[in-house]
Order: sequence, then C-alpha cells, then structure tokens
Amino acid sequence: MREFWSRIMKHIGCAQIANRGMLWSVIALAAFGGLAVKLFYIQVVEHRNYRDKADEIRDRWWPIEAPRGIIYDRNGNPLALNLKLYSVAADPKLLRTRRVEVAKKLTTLLRRSQPELLAKLSPPSDKVRFVRLQDSVDAPVAEAVGKLDYQGIIVNRHWQRAYPHGTLAASLLGIVGSERAGLGGIEGVLNDRLAGKDGEMMVVLDGRLPRSRAEIPGRTVVTRQMVPGSSVVLTVDLDLQSIAEEELAKAVENAAAAGGAVIIMDPNTGEVLALANKPGFHPGEFWRYPRETWVPHSVVSPYEPGSTFKVITACAAIEEKVWSNGEVFHCSGSRPVGNRKVSCALHGGTRAHGAVDLDGIIIRSCNSGIATVAMALGPERLNKWVKRFGFGEHTGIELAGESRGIVAPPERWSLMQLANIGFGQGISVTPLQLLSAYCAVANGGYRVYPRVVRAITDPSGAIEYAKIPTPERILSEATSERMRRVMTQVVEKGTGKAARIPGRLVAGKTGTAQKPTPEAGFRAGLYIGSFVGFAPADDPKVAVIVVIDEPHNGYYGSVVAAPAFKAICERALAHLRVPPNGATPELGPGVNVAMASQGD
Repeated sequence: MREFWSRIMKHIGCAQIANRGMLWSVIALAAFGGLAVKLFYIQVVEHRNYRDKADEIRDRWWPIEAPRGIIYDRNGNPLALNLKLYSVAADPKLLRTRRVEVAKKLTTLLRRSQPELLAKLSPPSDKVRFVRLQDSVDAPVAEAVGKLDYQGIIVNRHWQRAYPHGTLAASLLGIVGSERAGLGGIEGVLNDRLAGKDGEMMVVLDGRLPRSRAEIPGRTVVTRQMVPGSSVVLTVDLDLQSIAEEELAKAVENAAAAGGAVIIMDPNTGEVLALANKPGFHPGEFWRYPRETWVPHSVVSPYEPGSTFKVITACAAIEEKVWSNGEVFHCSGSRPVGNRKVSCALHGGTRAHGAVDLDGIIIRSCNSGIATVAMALGPERLNKWVKRFGFGEHTGIELAGESRGIVAPPERWSLMQLANIGFGQGISVTPLQLLSAYCAVANGGYRVYPRVVRAITDPSGAIEYAKIPTPERILSEATSERMRRVMTQVVEKGTGKAARIPGRLVAGKTGTAQKPTPEAGFRAGLYIGSFVGFAPADDPKVAVIVVIDEPHNGYYGSVVAAPAFKAICERALAHLRVPPNGATPELGPGVNVAMASQGD
C-alpha cells in the first residue's frame, strides 16, 4: 500500500513539474507577444508621435532675423541703419519644469522683474514655442546668458534700428515698433520693402542630460535663407534738412510758438529736399514723446492759409481775364459783402490801401481787393482753379495719412464764403499742397507732384527708380512770369520785406490766419503765420514754405515766418552753390552714377 501511494505521489509530482514548465512557457510566450504588440504600437501605430517627440528633444528651429534696408538721403548719407545686437528668447515648452528657476537667474542679467519673465515663460498654450524675453542686449550679456546652458534658452543675433542724426527728419522717416514693423513715415509706407524676410535654421543637439546638452558640430542647417530688406534713397538732402530744422527751431523759439513746419522743394521736379516739423521726436526713442509729434504735420494737418492763398486767386483771375487788365479797386480799409464786411489787415499803421490794381492787391495784401476779385470770378470758376492747383485732393507723396485738405462744394458757398476763400479763409490746405501750387508759379506754369522717394535698391543691387508723374501745364507762361514779378515786388516793397536777401531776387507772399475751432468759430489770439516763396525769382531753384503755429511774440507772417524763410533760402542757395545771378546749381551726385543720370 505504501508503495502504491509512493508511485501515485511521484506521478503527480512529475505532472506538476511538467505543468509548471508549460505554464512558464505560456507566460513567456504571452510576454513576448505583449512586447511585440507594444513594439508594433510604438513603431507603427504611434511612430509619428514618438518621432516628433524625438525631434523635439533633438532639433531646435531658430529664426534668422533679416536686417532692415538702409534709408539714405539723395547723396548717400545714411538716415536710418542697423546696429548688430543680440536678443534672448525661449522655448516655453522645453522649460516647463524649470520656469521659476530660469526666470530667477535671468532677472539680474536681463534687468527684468522675475514675475514679468515668468509670465513670458508661461504662455496659455503649449503650442507657443518661441517668445522674446529681451531685445537688444550687448555681446557680454548674450555670452553670460549662453553660459547658463539651459535647454530652451535661445540667444540670437538681433538688428536694432538706429538713426545716426537723432531727431533729424524724424517725422519723415517714421518709426519701427516692437514687432519690427514700420509705423508712419517712410518706415511704415515702405515697410514691405524695407523689412526683408526672416530665415530659419535647424540646430541639432546631442543626447546628454538637458542641462549639459550642446549643439552637434556640423549639424546646423539653414532651412530658409534670410533675405535682407531693400534700401531706399530719398530725395531729401541731409544738409538742407539740417538747415530747415535749425532755422525752424529758431523761429519757433523767437515767436514763442507752439510749433511749426518747413518744406524745401525743387520747384522744377517736385522733389522734397527737406521736410521739418516742430516739436520733433527721436525715432529711436519714440515712446518717450507724445504721439502727435510722430506725424509730419505739413502733410497730414490742414490749416487756413490766409493771404498766401491770394496768389491762387490772382492766377485764376489772370487766366480767366477777370480784373487782370489794369482795373483799379479803391480800398478804404474794408468793403461790405452782403450784410457783413471784409476788412483789410493793419499794414503800416493803416488798413486803407487806396487805389490798387490786381498786382497791387497782391503786393499790399489787400483783403477787400482780392475779395472783390473772387466775387467777380464766382464760385464755379474759382473752384475750378482751386481744383486745378490740387487743393482738395492728395498730392500723391509717399507718406501715409496725407490730408486732402477741406474744400466745400462750390454750390454751398455763400457770397461771404466766396469772398473769404479769395484770401484764404474758409478753405483748409496742407503746407505741402500750398507749396506745390506755388511751384507752378515758379517753374513757368507746370503742376509738379511732390515726392520723397528717389529709388529703391534690392539686395541683389538692382535699382528701381521712382515713377515720376509727368508735369501738367496749368498756367500760361505769361501768367507765371507776371506772378513771379508781382511776388518779387511783395518782397522788395510789400509785406514781405523781411524775406529780402542781399544780391538775390526773392519772390514770396506773407500769410496770417486765425485758428478755427471745431464749433466753426475762431480762437481769440491764436494765429498761424506763414511765408511761401522761391528763389532766385528769375530762375527758381528752391521753393520754401514756413508755417509758424500759435506764435505769441507777434503773429503776422511777415514778422514770424518771413525772417526764417530768408535764413533758409540764403543758406540753401549757398549750399547748392547758386551764384547771385541764379546760375544752375550743382546738386550732389546721388548714391551712384546711374541714379544721377536720371536727370531728376
């Protein structure tokens, strides 16, 4: 019996052992099967996901910032260029577990508060893979940040816009905002050409621990080439711009004025040689200045021109043969217009100009006389010439925000409005429009279109010259010549004596107007004084407008603007090497021979 049970137990033991081996075999097969399934899932089903994670750890995609194009004056002097600095950026996703630590260490180096940096490193979405922490750091700071050796911190070359002449021509040049986009001026209008196109490079990192990872030499690949911005050559002359700004600053200070504007233009081509505004600002630190200083008010802000508009009315009268053949008006100092009256300004202690013909009306700046001429023309004919000279429409200059001015439809002009428009009230123009109109008087009767861009040069060196609108004859040569003689007399013996230049023939016209209010009235004691003209009168090379806003030490244009006009013209003609007899000036050669050959 004992032997029987011994055999039974031995048989059972062998069976257990055999079953145990089979069990382990099944378990091993199941494990290998699970592993195979897992490998299949990883390598096939989730292949793309794991590949992307590997790429995320290994590869970095960093932008290559394109430098903006340089802005030059007509003679090749840089007005806006770039400084090579560095920027510090980050990949927030790669710094997810170290954001507080990184923000703390960068606080001292970048001189930013820890909460500010932490906010930048904690975007609302993991899809944000690139944030700027600090622009414009110098090389030592960039090197110190790089030595921190954090995965996800990016130190990149950075271009900062620089303006070597400070506030000079600031409103003309414009500004570059924090996102490297041009705002206002040439920077804004030509941003697409100046900005260029950023590139991109892929940096491959080694497999070491995150804190000690480094680039693998030779594995950096530029995946998209950077394209620098195109450069722009302006019509502006740096020296003339300096003259305009210096003399404008003196005039504003002497008159205790709120501000002012000056434009210098070539009356034969429409090229703007200088465009100045006060108060000004520094385009490299624009955020420190009021927004209203950022814009070129001589282009965007219309004003009532006052007596400078009388020249336009006189030209219309000559062309329409109205009051242009020696007819005489007897000025007693005022004249009735309906149930109101027009009064002349107080010149030489009297308002009464006596017997004056059309030429005398301009020379002595007689309001009642020119009002009579305007009423003789009538609204339709006067408006026709207002439009022909370009008022009420854009000049087409390459600057954003240009104003059309304000010209009411002629069917809405009352008799008093018609009389007022004759001497520059009830109509608003920009200084640029008015100076452009005077160019037609200066150049023999042709309307020219102002421009500030001469050429654009792309990164390959190809030059694209600005399209120049064909000058349009709007006045006869006889009318132009007559008005030049009359405006010369304004300076020689009329209201513009303060603009006389010894040894030069100067033509010009004074203007004074009260500043209107939004309520259609006028602000007591607030005026705009101006002077517009050209020189030499017999062969004009420069046309200049000076506008002084809200002067308090005198307010007549003859007092606050004419002296500045004289100083600007005197210095400008000397700079252009125009001899006293008005011979042809020698303008600078421009940036290259090809440009100079265009015959601008």
